[in-house]
Amino acid sequence: MKLRVRAATSEDHAFLRELNRQAYEDIVTRQFGAWDESAQRGRFEAKLQQAAFRIVQLAGQPVAAVWSSEHDDHIALHELLVLSGFQNRGIGSQVLGWELARAGTAKKPVRLHTLVLNRAQEFCKRRGFVETGRSDAYVEMGVICEENTCRRS
Repeated sequence: MKLRVRAATSEDHAFLRELNRQAYEDIVTRQFGAWDESAQRGRFEAKLQQAAFRIVQLAGQPVAAVWSSEHDDHIALHELLVLSGFQNRGIGSQVLGWELARAGTAKKPVRLHTLVLNRAQEFCKRRGFVETGRSDAYVEMGVICEENTCRRS
């Protein structure tokens, strides 16, 4: 599958808003009891002001987005979102593979946090991530990457 990645622009904001809703509406409703569209939109608009999203395209169509940032001691994977109609096709795995390869080159661990009820935890565990912390709302996870390999942290 030939995926192309490019930096997101302001023209992608409507796509990113819809992608965010698709990714989180069910999880937020199950975990917190309701999806407040206005509150969620406000949170996401604030995120758009600081996030350096990259758009993942398949045959020229945006199908996913990723946002990560490099820090002195790790790479933070903030978001990896795939449109519901394109899930379970290997797109998320390929994008996560790119992030892990980048971390391996930088010889830094990858860290992320996700909502407690997000099934992304299992996706990440299958790729070597382990739980490193937990709160009532979030699970912290990490994996150590060195050169061409990643291992449980």
